[in-house]
Amino acid sequence: MSLVCRKQILPAVLIATLSLPLAAEVNPFAVNDGNIPDASEYDGPLFRFDYQYPDNIQEPLEMPWREVLNGMPLNKAKAHDYVLALKQFVEDPMRIFVTQPEVWNQHPQTGWYSMLWAGEDIPVTGWEGRDAIYGTYTGQIQAASVYADSGLTVDVRNHAAIYYNQTAAYALGQVWQDCDAVTGSCSPSLLAGEAQFPEGSVIIKAAAATATPEEWPVLEGAAAWQIYRRPFNQQGTIHDQPPVVTDVRVAIFDIIVKDSVAAPDTGWVFSTLVYDRDALGDDAWDRMVPLGAMWGLDPDVNSALHPEQPLQQTYVNPEAPAYATVTLGYGGRLSGPFDIAVKNDVYVDGKLVKSLRSSSCMSCHGTVAYLPNSDKMLTYFYPAKPPISTPLNMYTPGSDDWNAWFTNRWGDQTQTSETGAIALDYSTFMEMVLMNYASQQSQQQNQLSDEAYEQFWKTWRLHIQAFRH
Repeated sequence: MSLVCRKQILPAVLIATLSLPLAAEVNPFAVNDGNIPDASEYDGPLFRFDYQYPDNIQEPLEMPWREVLNGMPLNKAKAHDYVLALKQFVEDPMRIFVTQPEVWNQHPQTGWYSMLWAGEDIPVTGWEGRDAIYGTYTGQIQAASVYADSGLTVDVRNHAAIYYNQTAAYALGQVWQDCDAVTGSCSPSLLAGEAQFPEGSVIIKAAAATATPEEWPVLEGAAAWQIYRRPFNQQGTIHDQPPVVTDVRVAIFDIIVKDSVAAPDTGWVFSTLVYDRDALGDDAWDRMVPLGAMWGLDPDVNSALHPEQPLQQTYVNPEAPAYATVTLGYGGRLSGPFDIAVKNDVYVDGKLVKSLRSSSCMSCHGTVAYLPNSDKMLTYFYPAKPPISTPLNMYTPGSDDWNAWFTNRWGDQTQTSETGAIALDYSTFMEMVLMNYASQQSQQQNQLSDEAYEQFWKTWRLHIQAFRH
């Protein structure tokens, strides 16, 4: 499999002046971003990419976590045990993935798959591809002040790896059914509900922090990975510096499951494990404990007007480590560390607000949609007024406009009312890679003037930048 390696990446502020890449320049089957450490930096095994998606759904479906439910929807009393049941379900082989990275890279990894159109860095969209060592994606950046109470002394960035189980990967195979690794052609199929994940789909996302235990004591004893990435600052990746082998430590492990019995209002349960150095266990996997779970957006709870009203569709573990609760979302809705549910320095009703809980797992994921061959921006991740700018101008918390982000809907329904928009079933990753695909299409390039095309992608990069800071 040939890879395209970009020799130079420029800062986002300069991208709009570049000649835009042609479709042939991006390989949707790329394993990584083309930056490979030499043996003097790293001589271990590299990430391997499995896109041989299954063409059928295994029957009968294996969903042992449902035993917790006794046939009833999930509730707060059952949520802790439900999350532990999910953890047990993925434990083999995810314990190896988290705690033994070199073994994982040589492991068959049977039944877990990665995403097409995600390997290469694509400057026009701001996508930075997968790192060569462990297949991670660059994530959000947070100031040391966010976690000052837990002792963080440096700014921190997370790098995340994402995998799909066989059931979830069936949907990937449907979306990318017309892709051909020999010719490199890879267009999505979306018009017949291909992006809807089947019942029993499980998606995991593990996020590792760049801080050391000396810089952030909560990471003492956490699982360590090595990745190959450029350094960063508060503005983002420093593109004029070379990538380096970087030690990162696993702080978060998300398990997302399509389970309409547990979540009849949305179809999905989002759960998060976080690292707890004080938890009992033989290794770092054992010390990943539930932060919580979310299976709906509690649309009947207006947390801005009635902050004392308890949520019914979010559970937060009262014994979770304190650092992990700093970044809970609007009204205490679930959001893990690094997810930027708390936005800083935003405008509300004309006044600058220092800190605002603005999002949650499901309100962010629920915005996703794709509109083919369009120059229109769809729903933003946060309840902010268009046009998106810095600082964000937020809708009034608790207003009807704000509450549109906190409404339960199934994944085949879009939040946007734009005609022709395709729902992506709560998959932000799918939205990202579809935008990578869209950026390379001559059809869109021919449809728009160069100026309009570049302005569209400049706006998209602004969306992504705000999502990461």
